Amino acid sequence: MGEAAAELQPRERVDLAGATVVPGLNDAHFHLSYYGRQLASLDLSPARVATLEELYQAVEARAQTLPTDAWVLGHGYYSLDLGAHPDRHELDRRAGGRPVYLSHQCGHLAVANTAAFVAAGVDPERLPMAPTGGEIARAADGTASGLLIETARELISHVLPEVTFEEQVNAIGAASNAAAEMGLTSVTEPGICAPGILPGSRYDDARAFQVARQRDLLRIRATIMPLGDGLDRTERGSGEWVRSAALGAATGFGDEFLRFGPVKVIADGSLSGRSAFLHADYMHEPGNRGLLQHNPEALRSLLVEADRGGWQLAIHAMGDATSELVIEMLEEIAEQRQDAVFRPRIEHFSLVDPNLVRRAAALGVVPVPQSRFIGQFGHGYRRCLGEHRIDKVFPIRSLLDLGMVVAGSSDAPISDGDPVQGIADMVQRIAPDGSVVAPNERVTVEQALLAYTRGSAYAEGTEAWKGRLIPGHVADFTVLDQDVLQVPAPAIRDTRVLATVVGGSVVYERAV
Repeated sequence: MGEAAAELQPRERVDLAGATVVPGLNDAHFHLSYYGRQLASLDLSPARVATLEELYQAVEARAQTLPTDAWVLGHGYYSLDLGAHPDRHELDRRAGGRPVYLSHQCGHLAVANTAAFVAAGVDPERLPMAPTGGEIARAADGTASGLLIETARELISHVLPEVTFEEQVNAIGAASNAAAEMGLTSVTEPGICAPGILPGSRYDDARAFQVARQRDLLRIRATIMPLGDGLDRTERGSGEWVRSAALGAATGFGDEFLRFGPVKVIADGSLSGRSAFLHADYMHEPGNRGLLQHNPEALRSLLVEADRGGWQLAIHAMGDATSELVIEMLEEIAEQRQDAVFRPRIEHFSLVDPNLVRRAAALGVVPVPQSRFIGQFGHGYRRCLGEHRIDKVFPIRSLLDLGMVVAGSSDAPISDGDPVQGIADMVQRIAPDGSVVAPNERVTVEQALLAYTRGSAYAEGTEAWKGRLIPGHVADFTVLDQDVLQVPAPAIRDTRVLATVVGGSVVYERAV
């Protein structure tokens, strides 16, 4: 990886006492602003909450610290481990009249209590029609259970406490520091300018990133993706949007530290939330195959317009039916376009069969899977998909075998974001229950490290100047306390980041 590093003339020499230097680790799908916002939210992840009763107790404890009209906001609950989603009425009892809004681990579902519905002007006893691409879950009596699926979250999310501009700038800075501590020198923020759609987002996110950079709060490199739905909208009032002139920029606009990347289009939901669009039903849920967030014609129009506007495409697709639909649309676009450079991304690409992989490879698609999901949530995929589909979850080896360039990513804060653990998960693919998920998709340590360096640079179109330790590339590197290429696979997880260097400047150094 650093085969040409010996040709470089040093400005300064540092004795690392035998530590290992690798090219700067780069996460191709890391929600910086959302990660930063969650640092102030109630953590209900499996590491903190093991049962529904523990979740309710955590909500009750947080509520007791807040004013009577304050919102109780939480994130990260994992229904597949808890056995069910939190109940609206039980949240009423625990919150003491305060509105409650809890985001699911996958980020595509949320649960609200009665006070939250009322605050949004929605009667939970007489529910409206769900917006396109969403669903309001109902209890046996037809009233709201509290669960909001995909776009239905917008019924409540538009009245959540506003994230101020200063809070957004500081959240980006806090997440930047956390990412640097993990050894990341670059990330791609997969969705900005989409309040109500993406948690923690504002209509002026691009400006918030710019200010964070100017204040030296954003200390790692960031490629930011506008969301296709919000690319040319401006806010006139709370929750009220009007169409405006297009942004007037496209992929590549910016500099080496902050630039626009692809435009993101969300096609479906999540596997763990059972909202990703599948060809066959989820296990133990007859009739549930998930759903698309756009009807096919609207989705096709979004992709065509973004491509014509000069944007690289990045499509969120988790279900096998969604990925097939997206590949068909990309094949149509490829036939019609004149520019030979076509590098569409599929974010997640998490349930695909071999024939679809071959079609994607022929198109030059860049897959952006999350191996960390296997290490943290792999047991849940087995429960919701069954043994007959588990070997198709988050393929990596089969993609590489067909010559595809795979990017390393975590989708943090959906996962913990740790790239070292992400590399270990690519190599081992061990779920929390000890089972191995799709062992044929294991890769070598070198292939995993390449995904988190050159692969992620290729996914964002910066491979000409980032991702390798060679003359002409930026001086981004990560210092590890052991050589992950030499240690046994299980020992990779014990690797510690000693320092993170961006552009020749140390942005993180582990305390001795």
